[in-house]
Amino acid sequence: MAARFIGVAWAGALGAGLWLASAGILVHANFAQTGTPASPTPSEPSEIHFAGEVTDGKPFAHDVGHGLVFRLIPLAADENGGWVIEVVPQAQPVDGAVELSEVATPPFHFYNDRYLAGAYGYSTKEAAAMTLRRFNFVLSVDDHRMAEEVVNSVLYPSTVSEDEKQRLAAQAADIRLGGGEFRILRSHVVLGKGGKPDAITWLKFEVTLNFSSDLTLAAVLAPHPQRPR
Repeated sequence: MAARFIGVAWAGALGAGLWLASAGILVHANFAQTGTPASPTPSEPSEIHFAGEVTDGKPFAHDVGHGLVFRLIPLAADENGGWVIEVVPQAQPVDGAVELSEVATPPFHFYNDRYLAGAYGYSTKEAAAMTLRRFNFVLSVDDHRMAEEVVNSVLYPSTVSEDEKQRLAAQAADIRLGGGEFRILRSHVVLGKGGKPDAITWLKFEVTLNFSSDLTLAAVLAPHPQRPR
């Protein structure tokens, strides 16, 4: 479950809200509205729904339009089994593959709704019982590069000058995000025997992706309470 960002969970987000607010960027506890979202083309709906099933050790991929692919990637290194939610570009940049939801779904480097597995203090049964998962994603490779810069500055604020904080606060407010909901309809958990841990071996699910939400990276990084599970 390696993550690109090394830092704290909501503490990092709390620090983000403090300097975003001090920079004059108004953020709200829920979603921030920064103008009228771009209208999708007729062939690219602003919201899509689909369903699927996935079994232990197998990946899942679904073309969601907008140049993106939704994936479930098996956590092969995790003895508890399970998957992680990913959103990736259909065409990866030549300088290295990127994943678009990790940078937009806090808490960073801790358990969040992208992980469909027991980890970070959650048991396998608890993970399977969290039937509604919410995640965010940036909409392009260019947005990912900018978001990565913002999030790293939040996790390591001592390395960022006051002038840079002003620039990055404005940048965070300009980065629009897509929103996703992953709902587990049914699951199968195998109880561990002989010292082996419990494992999620099958999921039936449905997914909704919204490409025209008013959510911004600034809103995601603003301090707000975690939703109850």
